[in-house]
Amino acid sequence: MVSNIQKIKKIIDSFKTVKIKTVKNKTVKIIDSFKTVKIKKPADFSLKCSDCKLELIEDSGYLSLGICSNCGHHDVLTAKQWIQILFDPNSFNEKFINFESPDPLHFNDSKPYKERIKSAKQNTGEQSAVTTGITSVRGKKVIAVIFNFKFMGGSMGYVVGERINSTVENAIRNKIPLVIVTCSGGARMQEGTLALTQMIKTTNAINKLHKAGLPLIVILANPTTGGVYASFANQADILIAEEKALIGFAGPRVRAVNSDEKDRIFAEQLFDNGLIDIILSRKNMRDYLERVLNVISANTMNANTNMLGPKIIQSTNQGWDSVTNSRKIDRPGAIDYIQAIFSDFLELRGDRNGTNDEVLIGGFAKVALKNVMVIGQNKYAGDSEITKGRVTAAGYRKATRIISIANRLKLPIICFIDTPGANDSLDNEMQGLANAISDTIAALSNAAIESISIIIGEGGSGGAIALCCTDQILMQENAFLAITSPEGAASILYRDKKYAEDVANALGITAMEHKKLGFVDEIIAEPHNGASTNKQEAIRLVYESLINSLIKLENEESEKRIEARDRKWINLGKNQKFSSMIQGMLLGITRKMKVRN
Repeated sequence: MVSNIQKIKKIIDSFKTVKIKTVKNKTVKIIDSFKTVKIKKPADFSLKCSDCKLELIEDSGYLSLGICSNCGHHDVLTAKQWIQILFDPNSFNEKFINFESPDPLHFNDSKPYKERIKSAKQNTGEQSAVTTGITSVRGKKVIAVIFNFKFMGGSMGYVVGERINSTVENAIRNKIPLVIVTCSGGARMQEGTLALTQMIKTTNAINKLHKAGLPLIVILANPTTGGVYASFANQADILIAEEKALIGFAGPRVRAVNSDEKDRIFAEQLFDNGLIDIILSRKNMRDYLERVLNVISANTMNANTNMLGPKIIQSTNQGWDSVTNSRKIDRPGAIDYIQAIFSDFLELRGDRNGTNDEVLIGGFAKVALKNVMVIGQNKYAGDSEITKGRVTAAGYRKATRIISIANRLKLPIICFIDTPGANDSLDNEMQGLANAISDTIAALSNAAIESISIIIGEGGSGGAIALCCTDQILMQENAFLAITSPEGAASILYRDKKYAEDVANALGITAMEHKKLGFVDEIIAEPHNGASTNKQEAIRLVYESLINSLIKLENEESEKRIEARDRKWINLGKNQKFSSMIQGMLLGITRKMKVRN
């Protein structure tokens, strides 16, 4: 006879339970979408949180989401549970179930492999360690793969690889996004090398998805380790983890075999190191997934969006005027523009190499109903006054990652440039700063999608130019772009910073001078006395110029647009009048020095 404890556990494990009541401390009433079960609660029955040891038998948060209401611990869920949490009711249509696990090794530990498979099917009611099918999130069609840890630890063998591959092929055929929820201990040992090769098969499948320009959204559930985490999961366009999830290439038991380290790695540590994009509680997963689906696919601008009349700029700024204006502390920065101009900004964090640079921010966003990718240099972020606003090697690697995703998903790229220069510390040099800048230039230059750069403040040397190789370059009236800081140039050319103002006036750093050079396509007007005096007006003027550029680029043929971009860099500098003017200014400074000395 099945005990009451077993009955309760079975119902809880199946996740049919959504509500539980205790009647006179004797009867447990469990209500689900299929049936209501009344059973006598054993006096000694206990269901405790594995972290804080709180009694969970009457915890509605645990029984509906598997989350302890006391400490927030997220217990392991089944595929059925995830389907209920993430997707629209009754929308899941299971696909690709006709695969059978081979037994290449005729493996037998305490039980033959074939029997283990049979038992797992009976115990879980599932055909394999993944459930795959077509479904929807708030009416948006997706195709999904959900791992079931209770089916042999969610391990990836031949059948899992085949079902993922078939799911990807279906996503490509139907042009719909792919959502994967991972919950796995890694490759299936009982299948040996055949299981390991599923890492290759599934990653290759995702490569095809990427080539088709379709998004991959991955949710890392507790736990996700081994070959699943180290293959297709890390190819996601956006990587989400649930709170306190155990995640890593090696699980704690494997790590203990290979070293003395026994510490577990959790989502929060990976987030701090730029290895995942966001951590969420399960209760917020569906809302966030809907937001991602709203911004991750290419679309067109709002049909009612019209071009706005540009304001003609006749600036008489000297170089030093632009330097002092752009450095004002109240001048709006990249964060201000991103928050005011774009809706649904979803940040992408990290270079996926172990670091997240807070100075370089970027992610999915929407402007005039058009989905875009935005990148910004946050001049007010940094560890110290010396490093403030200076992008690190990790920051440029993050930018390259964001550009790559945008190009793949055909999302226009918008860059806000405001930096005194790259972080050129010795540590950053050793982290590959020059290589990272080079890769960013190459990625942005090779991007086939529309791209716009907006210089909103300081444009310091190669740190700024890395994000300027775009179809359109806009520059605020009081911004500047310089080969190095005026102070640095004065120290190099004249061995004295006191000539910084003279050098700034000579180096052609203003917006107007860059328009004459042919580098800048449009100068954006600023409020009277500069952007720092009226942030809202400055943001409005930038928005109008941005919309005009987006409309213009959207209406251009792709091949002609890319050809024009390439031709611009080839022809730039053939205006000898401009270069002669700069040479004359520098000669004037030299003569001035001789008089002073």
